[in-house]
Amino acid sequence: MRPLYIEGVPGCRVVLDEPALRVSLPEKADQLFPLSRISRVVCKGVVEWSMSALLACADAGIFVLFLEKNGELRARWSGRGGERQATAQRLVDLLARADGPALYENWMRSMEKLAARSFARRAGMADWREAPVIGLRFQLADGLGPEGRHHAHLLLSLLHAELLLWLPEAGFGGDEALQDGELDLAAFLSRLLLWDFYPLLLGGEMETGGEPPMQAMASLFHQCEDRCYLLFRSTINKLHQFLLSVS
Repeated sequence: MRPLYIEGVPGCRVVLDEPALRVSLPEKADQLFPLSRISRVVCKGVVEWSMSALLACADAGIFVLFLEKNGELRARWSGRGGERQATAQRLVDLLARADGPALYENWMRSMEKLAARSFARRAGMADWREAPVIGLRFQLADGLGPEGRHHAHLLLSLLHAELLLWLPEAGFGGDEALQDGELDLAAFLSRLLLWDFYPLLLGGEMETGGEPPMQAMASLFHQCEDRCYLLFRSTINKLHQFLLSVS
């Protein structure tokens, strides 16, 4: 799912064309946006909404933000949380169980094993199916060197900042149970997604062109952002299936 941004002008209108939102702009062809693919809607300027479109967003758990022309927040529309918030609540409920933290840690280990072995396969390791995570970490530390480790640390910070935006859109808000030490969901997903960048950091593809390291890593992240978001959504779906299996 992705945010839908609407730059409003007089005559701009949003209506429900089930199962999608239809956005009409003067002198332009109408555009359809399926509700199932929208994480939130951000409207700037003049945008007219039909009540059926707003209620459909509320039923789907889609936030609608209305901004002034200068970008300041004017209003927010929200509704029932639906499955997005239900997944977060299931995780909170699991962590409240006596066996919950251990089950959650086991799931995190299994996800990191998948990510690490995917890295090993892309790196061309013959034994990638059996490569232990801790062994791969030691190999990475040696292979990256001081500069590479610095780049990896910067990427980790960028990923964490982005996940703090992506997670609320997926229904995971600011519950303290999801931000507790090693169980911190944003921190864990940052480390998980970083495995996907290691082949680039190791492969001699990090020509920075004289850019400062942070800007160079930001450029690398934005080049890979779409793939990164797909991996994030896939992991959230796996988390959902895991929570269903233990509830």
